[in-house]
Amino acid sequence: MADTLWLWLALASSLISAQNVEMNRRAKQEGFRLNLWRMGLSAMFWLPLALLQPWPSLAEFWPFYLAAAASGMALIVGFTIQNDLALQHNGRVAVLHMPLKAVVVFLLWALCMPEARAHYFENWATTLGVMLCLGVMAGALFAFRKNDISWASLQAVLPIVGLYAAADIFTRLTMPTADLQSTLIVFLFVMTSSSVVASLLYLPWRPRPELSLTHPKLVQAAGWAAVGGTLNQVCFFAALILGPSPAYVSMVALLTPVWLLFYHRIKGIPDNASPLAGTALVLAAVVLMYLVA
Repeated sequence: MADTLWLWLALASSLISAQNVEMNRRAKQEGFRLNLWRMGLSAMFWLPLALLQPWPSLAEFWPFYLAAAASGMALIVGFTIQNDLALQHNGRVAVLHMPLKAVVVFLLWALCMPEARAHYFENWATTLGVMLCLGVMAGALFAFRKNDISWASLQAVLPIVGLYAAADIFTRLTMPTADLQSTLIVFLFVMTSSSVVASLLYLPWRPRPELSLTHPKLVQAAGWAAVGGTLNQVCFFAALILGPSPAYVSMVALLTPVWLLFYHRIKGIPDNASPLAGTALVLAAVVLMYLVA
């Protein structure tokens, strides 16, 4: 069970991500303001817990703090772009970065870690199977609804791909694992606080400055987003650290659009997503989880 804990956490993260994306779409709030509140509320939640934990030595683990701060700044940019895409189009457009990010993380991890390269070459059959699964999952996601994908939407998500991929690799390389629970709490507090600081510094140049920063509907939507975002952060980053490769967590996350499709079918929301593409994505994910579990 311990060996597959990362897999269950990654699955939970993909499910929560779907809920978050759909909720943000229905809330119809501008992304920057929503995420300023969301990260602020998350930071307030983590603050008392972080104060109770032993913090890693700054002199010894400064890359860890740098990774947390960089992740926070990457998230505020990524969340803003994702939320605005979900608001303008639909939830699946907001997760178009996922297959591209999975590929980038897979390649970067192999480049950064000699032992990872050795493992890939020594277990070439498994590596080939993982790459085939990733290719099928990426192709299925892009075929889910072809009219969702345009050059403009792909250009919009490219910054997310680079920021999120770099943050994942940097976090995995710098996270102290001696006391993962305490370290993760400190990491999430520093990450969310850094995101808030970056947002406040950008406040004078924020998009749509005519919109109120304290509208009751905005604060209510941000509260729910903070709950879902906090749960997702715990599951995702724990899986990222515990998994055999950070790329595998990104691959499992490709199931997010399938959960969105299930939700739309249950709720009777019109959705012309391809069931065949969804089935191919799920089957490839099952094979992937068998290969890497």
